[in-house]
Amino acid sequence: MASTNIAGTLRRSLLIKVISKPAPSKEDVSSVIELTASKVVEALQAQSMTFYLVEGNEIAFKQVYYSPTLWAGDPAKEKKFHDTAAKLLALKIPTGKGIVGKVIETGEPIFFRNSESQAPFMQSMAQTTGFEVRSMLTVPLKTTIPLGAIQVLNKEMAAGTEGEFTDRDLALLKEVAEYSSTLIHRMVDPKFVPNAEDTARFVSKLTDLPLVTKPEEIEIDDKLIEVIGDAVIRREGIFPHKRLSPNSVAVLMTNPLDYAKRESFSQTTEMMIEEVSVISATLFETLLKKFFKDSKAGPAAPGDIDINAVTEVIQNAYATDSEGKEISAKDLESEDSAPIVQLANRIIEDAYISGASDIHIEPQEKELLVRYRVDGLLAEKLRLPKQVTGGLVARLKIMCNLDISERRLPQDGRIVFKQFTKKNMDLDLRVATGPMKDGEKVVMRILDKQKSTLPLPALGFSEENLAKYRECIRQPYGMILHCGPTGSGKSMTLYSALGEVNTPDVNIQTAEDPIEYTLTGINQMQMNRQIGLTFARALRCYLRMDPDIILVGEIRDNETAGIAVEAALTGHLLVSTLHTNDAPSTVARIGEMGVEAFNISASLVCVCAQRLLRRVCKNCKTAYEPAGREKEIMEKALGWSGQVFKSNPQGCPTCNGTGYKGRVGIHELMVNSEELTEGINKELEVAELKRIAMKNGMKTLHQDSMLKVKMGLTTIEEALSNVPPDLIL
Repeated sequence: MASTNIAGTLRRSLLIKVISKPAPSKEDVSSVIELTASKVVEALQAQSMTFYLVEGNEIAFKQVYYSPTLWAGDPAKEKKFHDTAAKLLALKIPTGKGIVGKVIETGEPIFFRNSESQAPFMQSMAQTTGFEVRSMLTVPLKTTIPLGAIQVLNKEMAAGTEGEFTDRDLALLKEVAEYSSTLIHRMVDPKFVPNAEDTARFVSKLTDLPLVTKPEEIEIDDKLIEVIGDAVIRREGIFPHKRLSPNSVAVLMTNPLDYAKRESFSQTTEMMIEEVSVISATLFETLLKKFFKDSKAGPAAPGDIDINAVTEVIQNAYATDSEGKEISAKDLESEDSAPIVQLANRIIEDAYISGASDIHIEPQEKELLVRYRVDGLLAEKLRLPKQVTGGLVARLKIMCNLDISERRLPQDGRIVFKQFTKKNMDLDLRVATGPMKDGEKVVMRILDKQKSTLPLPALGFSEENLAKYRECIRQPYGMILHCGPTGSGKSMTLYSALGEVNTPDVNIQTAEDPIEYTLTGINQMQMNRQIGLTFARALRCYLRMDPDIILVGEIRDNETAGIAVEAALTGHLLVSTLHTNDAPSTVARIGEMGVEAFNISASLVCVCAQRLLRRVCKNCKTAYEPAGREKEIMEKALGWSGQVFKSNPQGCPTCNGTGYKGRVGIHELMVNSEELTEGINKELEVAELKRIAMKNGMKTLHQDSMLKVKMGLTTIEEALSNVPPDLIL
């Protein structure tokens, strides 16, 4: 029973912490101690448990537990035990002293029990502890260095063992100490990383999955690997080696608990993973090199593309010697130096594999900061010496053919990454540079060419909005506008809409900057402002190319707005994007661009404002009943309140401990109507137009976000952080 507890709960919890965190922090130590201590008490049914850690030349008490059976309902005794625990936690003992000191020093466990007639020792222990000691187990915590010890006293009498521990308990406690030691050492010393083979053995043991150490041990289906391709294998870090049925495979993984990767693999390949074996990162790389000759890449987990090795070379070069003089590192400030070229590539590869949408390279006063945006949130990835800034920015400019001598003006460019890597990564990056206080900042948007557009129903439209929107995109002419901030999913929605109406009898022409997704059967034009190919010029050209539907990447100036409205009024369906907060304010924005109100009302089919909210993780979300202000907000928006979900702050392996996984769209769809046309012609205020649209059935962004909360797709917290409650009721 106890063994099952350990296997089922402690192993999994500790393993998640060992693998999921690239670099666990010292702050995590206390939570691991707490978790281990509670499971030890539960599994061994101990009356007392003490957890010790070595701190310098002393041993500190980190956790002290006493069972309620020791005071049996006597409040005075209970207080005495609590006071003792508090005193011990403030105490430190010199290393090498007493039983615990001996266990830590020798690295060997000590086991006493009454039945083996150690009465004098037990009596002296009783004087120290304040209760009768019948049995004691002390086990060391050690890896390559001694870390501490776990000591348990007396098994509960209810366990039917005369209050004594057994040899099985000793084996169990040693096993627990082994898991905890590796983890605690990793947290106390970030430089301690078990080698790839040891990690694989550790993972195999903890997950009870078979370990593969040589390629000869398994059957490998070459055809299956060829069909799936190295891009998927590398990206997901999953090596499929055998087909078990037409729709299922046996695979090798370095981290079998990465359920997000497993799900992504199954979705991409449409094959279920039925059998998993554990493999070391080194063997994974060997297999990749064997099957994909031109590949130099390792497995596709963020930690495996070793960005840290490159940054370490760079940081060491800028370290100072004992006299405080800087070691020469001039070659690292050149954009052609090997470490800088490698660093630029590794940052892009690592961001792509982490599922980031943008990379921010930001010079600060004393260092260079690299951040990734994943699922809409920016997170810090690297800190580099300030001196690298010039070389890295110049390297990125070279990759997108920008002027490296111009550092005072913003520049825009595009990196076709295939030209700079041998890895099978078909991605482009849209690059923007700008002069900041401490140097040039670079932001790169990742455009994954291997990613296909999603069908409209998968974008998060409510049933009512989906039906209305489908009706709009099937209109013969007019203007459909999508608005929202950068990264709110406007382009994806437009591409998905075009995908639905793309038939052989329709001519679709697009003008884009940049081309984000490649669609078959659609004529796509890339803008190039350096030679004067702008949206306005492309639009003029398109009006002579017999189009049915025109997509303009963005309406950002008076000329483009004028020609777009003209196209919509002359029998073409024009779809485009705009940067505004909500649907009604789009009308005012086009008006500001010099388009007459009567032309706007005559050409407008619909405006769709949108945002992306983080999806609450399906695996670990927790249900609750909103109260107070939250309940009031729900009732005001939907006329409903009831059970909804919130994210789990601890998270799980599926969501990498964040509580959220993936994103869902929210939409505000304003369809033109007679009343709205009249309002636009009268140049009514935005608030008045919003009232008319809501009266005609428009659901606001806030209402749609609350609907997603009701459906259990996101949380109230996430919804309100993106869209405030409506002022208009």
